[in-house]
Amino acid sequence: MNPSILVVDDMEINRRHLESILRIDGYEVDSVADGREAWKRIRARKYHLIITDLRMPELSGLDLLAMVRNEHMPAGVILLTAFGEPEDALRAMKAGADDFLTKPLDADHLRFLVKRILERRAMIDELERLKRQTRGVYHFQTMISKSPRVRRVFDLIEQVGPTGSTVLVQGETGTGKELVAQAIHSADTRRSGPFIALNCAVLNDSLLESELFGHERGAFTGAEKRNIGRFEQAHGGTLLLDEVGDIPPLLQAKLLRVLQSGTFERLGGAETIKVDVRIVAATHRRLDEEVKMGRFRADLFYRLNVVKIELPPLRERTEDIPLLATHFLEKHRPAGGGSTTEISSEAMRSLVRYSWPGNIRELENAIKSGLTLAEGGVLGINDLPESVVPRSTSGPRTGALLDVNRPLPDLTDELISQVERDYFSKLLAMYKGNVARCARHSGLSRRSVTQKLSKLGLERKSYKNPLEAVSTTA
Repeated sequence: MNPSILVVDDMEINRRHLESILRIDGYEVDSVADGREAWKRIRARKYHLIITDLRMPELSGLDLLAMVRNEHMPAGVILLTAFGEPEDALRAMKAGADDFLTKPLDADHLRFLVKRILERRAMIDELERLKRQTRGVYHFQTMISKSPRVRRVFDLIEQVGPTGSTVLVQGETGTGKELVAQAIHSADTRRSGPFIALNCAVLNDSLLESELFGHERGAFTGAEKRNIGRFEQAHGGTLLLDEVGDIPPLLQAKLLRVLQSGTFERLGGAETIKVDVRIVAATHRRLDEEVKMGRFRADLFYRLNVVKIELPPLRERTEDIPLLATHFLEKHRPAGGGSTTEISSEAMRSLVRYSWPGNIRELENAIKSGLTLAEGGVLGINDLPESVVPRSTSGPRTGALLDVNRPLPDLTDELISQVERDYFSKLLAMYKGNVARCARHSGLSRRSVTQKLSKLGLERKSYKNPLEAVSTTA
């Protein structure tokens, strides 16, 4: 289907002139005489491009542009400005116009601009389609991955979820073990029951025993009332024993008894309590090695290791980093929808090349930190924490770098260049070639912007007069 274009101008001669040029090139063209009628048409059907006069009675071209952008409509927008109105051209670019044209119109330049904007819009539409597809294909409950190893974990969760079997989840800190436990619970027939989690590494022996099994009033100093432990709280549901490898030997024996019989007594109590609880145990330790070293009971290990799930570290699933980084960007943007909507290609490449000793948790924190520093629409490389992107190449790095020549997964260099060229062209037009202001807006250093402009073949002197940007934007 040929691209559809809506022409908006209160002067009929201008509308007819634009229609004749565009129809020769095979576009489907509608035209209207005012902004209000244009808005009705835009709401009624999809247009790939809107070409509108800036100054119109009642509803101006800028008003129409604002309405289109506020509704997040995918159409491109070109504003028509009278010659000698550079301030209006600048306002149009700041408001989100794809470009502007000065009157009287040059037919060849109009054709070039329309073709370029439609191509760019088609590329953006394709990216959005891929994003939507990615959200569906690579999401599993609350987890995101395209890594074959993690996808096999998803399959395993679906298999073992309904069985009620005890599951041991092993993986480095920050790999998402609790998310796996929650997914197992959601796949279980007892998912309507409670999901209770306890981190066994943060409590001393007596507190851990009380948290697991509960206590009666007066069981120890400070026990002023009965406490219901996590096993009782999880009755009819799932109990996650996080960092189970840190449980001390005495409690390991008591835990084994509960797993074998489903019964226990509260601290200071004589009543035997029976519970129906599914156990998911998680640990960053290699429990088989802990058994060999005599630090973990072999019989407890065998009870927990009915089904084992291994989570790979993030450095072994780098294809997931762009997915996760984009997800965290959307997740942690301010509630009203912050101005930062994307991650620069430089920043993304740096994220992919970092080794992530803290895994997914560290990546999420890096994006949260970057969002607090980013000033423009793009989270740049200098917004990332120094542990991820050191400011000096001479200093040590918290995590080792991966292969610096490794290509960014699933991002085409040509596609990135097109988007970057468009973005920096707009910035140069907006700030009349002022590199310092472009750097401040984009969140990049001045040096980075200068290097970027040189790489993209953009000359800032061509943008010192905003009207010249029309013929130089590429």
